[in-house]
Amino acid sequence: MSRDSGAGGAGTASRTPRIDLRWATLRRQLAECVVLPVIAVTLPWPLAWRAMRALAARGRFFESETARAQAMCDAQGLVQDATSWAQRQRVTRIVDHIDPALSLVRGDRFIDRYVVVDGDSVPRGPCLFVGFHYGAGFWSLRHLRRLGHRVSFLAAAVTAAHCPGQPLQLAFMQLRKVCVERAGGAPVIFVGGSREKMRAALRAGTSVLGLVDVPEASTSAVAVTLLGRDVWLADGLLRLARAENVPLVAYVASLDARTGTRHIRFTRLPDDPAGALHAVAAMLDAAIRRDPAAWHFWPEWPRFVRPPSAAASNQGGVAALR
Repeated sequence: MSRDSGAGGAGTASRTPRIDLRWATLRRQLAECVVLPVIAVTLPWPLAWRAMRALAARGRFFESETARAQAMCDAQGLVQDATSWAQRQRVTRIVDHIDPALSLVRGDRFIDRYVVVDGDSVPRGPCLFVGFHYGAGFWSLRHLRRLGHRVSFLAAAVTAAHCPGQPLQLAFMQLRKVCVERAGGAPVIFVGGSREKMRAALRAGTSVLGLVDVPEASTSAVAVTLLGRDVWLADGLLRLARAENVPLVAYVASLDARTGTRHIRFTRLPDDPAGALHAVAAMLDAAIRRDPAAWHFWPEWPRFVRPPSAAASNQGGVAALR
């Protein structure tokens, strides 16, 4: 009898951590994929922003992602105040997370009031736009749509394998895709055989937007300097713009930590892919130094400084995007 009790106790003990983990995962999904978007879409933005800042200060959202990012950034000597840095990273992640859902219920008046755009004028006709996993850049799609650009966003496909045991997370990622297509006015182009699709889109008058700060991309990669280190960035998008003879425009999307206003600054890049890539690296370097906590890809930093394999560096293609 005591043997049975012992076995039962061990079984209960072994099950409890799994139950606790499932419950913690569900709570996180509910918080990030339901609570945050509901706050964003139901409150006027000034009130929603105050709520986002308060939640970021409490440290209840994106805890593991923020901790990994802070550790990597600190190793580069770019964390001056750990508490302030972590709050800044969390609120940036929160706003980047909720903006697609917010766009479903906010019109152009929201852009006029809470999005500031400056820099170079965006050319008419199809363009190839490049950005970074930095700040909160979703509204760039809506702004470009207002300018008359239909924009296809280049992205990696998200499947259940990317969110095992997280159905709410998967559903939210699928909703983000719908929001991206609605904002840009054109279908998402998925990485993997995407070069011909991008070429067809550009020739049909649709612009393409991709993010270039992708570590170990399965494409040709070129060494550039970032934060005083040699890193490898993919140049496939830049070479495609040259081949299709379309303007190449980069942008940096940042978030005002005081007001929640999004800032988007556009920069016309050189037509030469090599010159364009070095210009892009300089833009990202300046942005990270200005606000280190705004870069989402700090946890991937070791992969940026790792030389690509010969096979990857000789392949043609394009960078993936978030």
